Amino acid sequence: MSSCPSPESSPSPQPTGQANSPAPSSLKAACGPAPTATTPLCNPSHQGEHTFTSVLDLLGQRHGLIDALVISGGEPTLHRGLGDAIAATHRSGFPVGLHTCGYAPGRLDVLLEREETRPDWVGLDIKALPSDMPAVTGCSPRAATGSWQSLRLLADARDRLGLDLQVRTTIWPDSILERHLDDVRAAVADYGCELVVQYARGVNERGEYYANLF
Repeated sequence: MSSCPSPESSPSPQPTGQANSPAPSSLKAACGPAPTATTPLCNPSHQGEHTFTSVLDLLGQRHGLIDALVISGGEPTLHRGLGDAIAATHRSGFPVGLHTCGYAPGRLDVLLEREETRPDWVGLDIKALPSDMPAVTGCSPRAATGSWQSLRLLADARDRLGLDLQVRTTIWPDSILERHLDDVRAAVADYGCELVVQYARGVNERGEYYANLF
């Protein structure tokens, strides 16, 4: 299992991360392998493996204590069983949030087609403008437009189907994304979305976590 940083303030169903919170929270299931469109900020951490049946069992024991299941990663759309996992969670009576970098718009489109496999909330991580994506993530120029195609699909699902959508990014000082942040905000706004910005802490000028360098 691995994960990338998430914005600190997000609408439900975002996990609270507070074990003793008196308010209902959400359970986060992180899916490996590592993200496909990574920046230096992506910070893999192995936390053990669990079957999805065990996740459903836990949800069944926590009705009234957990609001939702948030499926994160890594990149969850890499997994062929993602639609089945979402459908099974819905049958258990819980809404589903999905964290994705949107690298595979075709897979998202398939999920959105059917109500049972459609997430209730999506947090889309925009890494950069398409022209900057190869430099920021190391992806090919062909793959650089995937996140933005996904944004178009998700914005359409928001307007037609009521999907709850958040678009966000993470920047660090003197990064390409910081220098072009106004342009990214404007491009996201063209889809009727506000860009949620998280500022990375504990990183060097290349966006690498100091803790990972020693």
